[in-house]
Amino acid sequence: MARRKAARAAGPSDESLRIARTITYYQTCLDAAVPHETARELWAHDMTRPFKAGVHVSTAMARALELRARQEAAQP
Repeated sequence: MARRKAARAAGPSDESLRIARTITYYQTCLDAAVPHETARELWAHDMTRPFKAGVHVSTAMARALELRARQEAAQP
């Protein structure tokens, strides 16, 4: 029990973050009017790493996507 509490306090696991980033990608690109170039750049992104700015992805967008993914991963 104590181990689980300590793990939860440390934050979401890498695997749950990867899944949350993938879900966030799909929600963003399929449910919104995101330009094809932006969606392609996000798809090429390694979901095991935090979202980052690029040619077609702004810093603000990358920050918002990563925040949403972290919130999704932190949900029980």
